[in-house]
Amino acid sequence: MYVFENRFAGKTMLITGGTSGIGKAACLRAAAEGAFVVVVGRNAERGQAVVDEIVQKGGKAIFLAADVTREEAVQALFAEIDAKVGPLDIAINNAGVVGHGERIDEMPTEEWNRVINTNLNGIFFCCREEAKRMIARGQGGAIVNVGSVTGLTGFYRSSAYVTSKHAVNGLTKAMANDLAPFNIRVNSVNPANTATPLTAASAQEIQQKIQAAMAAGKSLEEAKAETMIGGKTTALLKRSSTPEEQVGAILYLASDDAGYVTGVPFATDGGWTAY
Repeated sequence: MYVFENRFAGKTMLITGGTSGIGKAACLRAAAEGAFVVVVGRNAERGQAVVDEIVQKGGKAIFLAADVTREEAVQALFAEIDAKVGPLDIAINNAGVVGHGERIDEMPTEEWNRVINTNLNGIFFCCREEAKRMIARGQGGAIVNVGSVTGLTGFYRSSAYVTSKHAVNGLTKAMANDLAPFNIRVNSVNPANTATPLTAASAQEIQQKIQAAMAAGKSLEEAKAETMIGGKTTALLKRSSTPEEQVGAILYLASDDAGYVTGVPFATDGGWTAY
């Protein structure tokens, strides 16, 4: 992991979904670059483990538990941040889930709501509280929302996920307009497949569906057509990204190096949307 020494010295950075995958990698690197990191997630054991790793390496961090899909929980989270941490300089809204791969005519309302509540409402609840505090403080700030390559294009059997991530990019652009007068920059990153526990679990679920379809008499090709994302299945770079590669883009957008960048849906997709 490459580190820009003291890039975030004196800065306080909130990172949701900070207990694994891209969020955890962002917490570790931000702390190594001098930030005081507020690690947010639902799993207290994993969250405290991230904090312990940061502290062991000489960094500063605190874990606060919250379910960002619940408005009252987010309000309580930010009240706790106000009391225990103080003002935020930077916020990385990373918490998210993937869909289960239903076609639109098969999509249960419960699944639609699960994905939208986490990927869109959770980011909205956090962004609203972040914006309130950054405006009141009057010293500007930076917000980075984690979207997806699916927020830049369309995918097969992913209607809830695609909708949620397109909405994240729309929210990001709207916020950039609202908050520019206060010197608060808002951008998003949009990864293609990244090697994280979340995507590993999704890949395992796809394989289980393929096996079930074949057990029901479908050919391998038929089973894949019913369960996997259609069209191209890889980026121009022909590999998945690492969490650290995604974090490089996230922390660039959060840093003063991106001081003239706002309202941008940044494609960190290995060239997926270039063709």
